[in-house]
Amino acid sequence: MALLVDGLLHTQGSLLYRSVGGDSWTLTDHLLALNYDQLAIANWQRSKDGAKGRNRPKPLSPLAGKRGSRIGKTDRPPEQVKAVLARYGPAPT
Repeated sequence: MALLVDGLLHTQGSLLYRSVGGDSWTLTDHLLALNYDQLAIANWQRSKDGAKGRNRPKPLSPLAGKRGSRIGKTDRPPEQVKAVLARYGPAPT
């Protein structure tokens, strides 16, 4: 039974997956929407609106996120965050 529940929890589009916070989109749906978003941005950049920076197309994909949005938060002071990133983060280039 545990194997069945675990399988349903990781199956995109299943009712159980959606009830614990997932969405009803499949991997193919997400990839197609991201592809559409990139094409819309590319066409917008070549347009008069894109040259003037107005009427930017809204993303179709829920994975596109909002521009300038932050993911996560911390109550730690900046010095402590920098120390942790220096210790565990990627090597500086």
